[in-house]
Parts: sequence; C-alpha cells; structure tokens
Amino acid sequence: MASRSAREVAYETIRSRIITMDLKPGDELNDRELAQELGISRTPMREALIMLNIAHMVVIKPQSGTHVAPIDLKLMEMEQFARFTLEKEILNRIRGRLTAEQEAAYRLNLESYRQLERDPDAENRETRMLDLDNAFHRRAFQLCGMEEHFDHMLSTFQHIERLRKFSLQTEENKSVCAAHTRILEAVLRGSEEDLSRALSDHLNRYKLSVEQARQRHPEYFTEGTVRPVDHHL
Repeated sequence: MASRSAREVAYETIRSRIITMDLKPGDELNDRELAQELGISRTPMREALIMLNIAHMVVIKPQSGTHVAPIDLKLMEMEQFARFTLEKEILNRIRGRLTAEQEAAYRLNLESYRQLERDPDAENRETRMLDLDNAFHRRAFQLCGMEEHFDHMLSTFQHIERLRKFSLQTEENKSVCAAHTRILEAVLRGSEEDLSRALSDHLNRYKLSVEQARQRHPEYFTEGTVRPVDHHL
C-alpha cells in the first residue's frame, strides 16, 4: 500500500468513526495503536491525524497527545448556512419540473424512511435512516447533474454530520420525514419562498438537537455564542 493511499484510508476511517460517535469527543487517539489496527505504518497515520486536526476533527497538543475534538458550534453554524445556500439553489432548479417517475422515486424514499421510524428494532436502523436522509437531499443534486457537489459538501461539513448522529436519538428526529414531505411538496407545487421556508425550517432543526444533546453530554461541545443566521434576508 502506498503512503498516500494508506494516509487516505486512515483519514476516512478515523473520520467515519468520529462522525458515527464510535470515537467520542475527548477520546484519546494513539497513533501507534491505530496504525496497528489498520495494518499501516505510523507515518501515514500521523499524517491522517494532522489532516483531521486541520479539519477540526481532532486536537493535537504537545505533551497532551491527540484527542477527538468537541463539536464546534460556531463552525457548525457556518456549515449549515453554506449548505442551505447551495441546496436552495439546486432545489429551485428542479422546482415545478419533476416528472411523475422522479416524484415516485422521492415518495419511495419517504415511505422507506417512514417504515424505519415505525420500527425501532430494525437492523442497522440509524445507519439506514442516515443513508435515506442523504439520498433524499442528494437526489436534487443528481437530477441537476451535480451530485459531486453534494458528495463534496457531505465530506467537508464535519460538525453537522456529527450532530446528525445525535438527532436520531432525540425526539426531534421524528420531524425528519414530515419535513422532507414539505420540501417535496414545495418542489412540486410551491413558490420559491415556500421552498426556502421548508428547507430552512428543516435544516435549522439541528438547533433542537443541539439543546437536547448538550443536556445529556455538555462535554461534547465547545462553548461560545452561535449567532443566528436569517436565511430569508
């Protein structure tokens, strides 16, 4: 395995484990142990940890070692604003233009998500719900031939993705399917303002998850004021 390839594998593996909360904020990361676990040398593992440090996923401190970084609320707000701005433009490009077949694909996604909502004991439930959530939002990008933009966005928005894992364990999660339905209805028959409102309300739901998650695990988040962003300015 080439050094670059090993570094990329290490980066994606550790990043995924952080996002899924297998590695939690504050957990120590030992480069030697992680390298042995992945069957690579320590050099690419150290390079991967440096990349994760740049991405605000880990904190590297001399004498203290490397630890999983807390969820940065200010960066999370910036990520969400960028996502809203891009996704709103994409959705407006398909607004009022869906074919019957494309609408049916959207509704199949909604029904699949709804079935998982009803079955708390379903196998790999949380992962499947996240995948369906991503698929719903990715579809508009795909219809515009811009799915790579969505994939890049998902790979770079670190803190929002980490919070989504929490959202599946909160009461707030029950609003996802209904919110997706409102977005689809706005795409099918709504105005630009209807669509903007539906998307904004949905993406801003994370603030409820933040409050619930901080009550349970305040140590997982950085302190600081998150200035609200008015998406309708």
